[in-house]
Amino acid sequence: MHRFPTRPPRPQRLLIFARVPETGLVKTRLARELGDERTLEIYSSMLADLLTTIGPSDEEIEVEVMWTGSDAVQGRQLSEHFRGASVAMQTGSNLGERLAIAFAERLFFHGTEKVIAIGVDDPSFTRREAERAFQLLDSCEWVVGPATDGGYYLVGCRASAFRSDVFEEIGWGTASVLAQTTAKIRAAGKTLALLPEHRDIDELGDLKTFAASIPEHARRIRQTIENWGWHA
Repeated sequence: MHRFPTRPPRPQRLLIFARVPETGLVKTRLARELGDERTLEIYSSMLADLLTTIGPSDEEIEVEVMWTGSDAVQGRQLSEHFRGASVAMQTGSNLGERLAIAFAERLFFHGTEKVIAIGVDDPSFTRREAERAFQLLDSCEWVVGPATDGGYYLVGCRASAFRSDVFEEIGWGTASVLAQTTAKIRAAGKTLALLPEHRDIDELGDLKTFAASIPEHARRIRQTIENWGWHA
């Protein structure tokens, strides 16, 4: 009988919630001011830079892209846009359900010890910051990265502290997302670490602020913005 080698699950999993780049379906608030074509360009650049700076999975951290897109998306596109990373489709009717389902599956079925989720909205985010967030989960049960608009760019927890109701009855897309989420964590008696505040790119003003001081690792974004005639 043949024996196939097995690899134990990596203890930490970084989930990147992302859309497949498609015209008219990414960053709709930004597109109202910037137009669909340029919005697709900048989103594609943000995604490429994030995947580059996060890098591949290693022995400690499994990097997995949680994707969503239109019915026209094909497997070849997933490999192309997500650089061959592990992928899984998002499930759930809203962001809260999608986060809760993704966390529960990895923590309970995959045997992961810590899970952290991020999006594509913060091009300044780095692998080092992800590693720091995982380290904080050694001493705290939950970790959250506040965004300047009242939401968050990162959320994560230990397996033993996970509660799906942390993601329930949240006013997604409002300035109260962070406050509601952290209140639920604290009400459950869980310890919480807060990371430094970051700015998401959701509107044209956010993009212009980012363009004024682009970090070195955001090379694709820099090139896209310079192609438009914008200069830091």
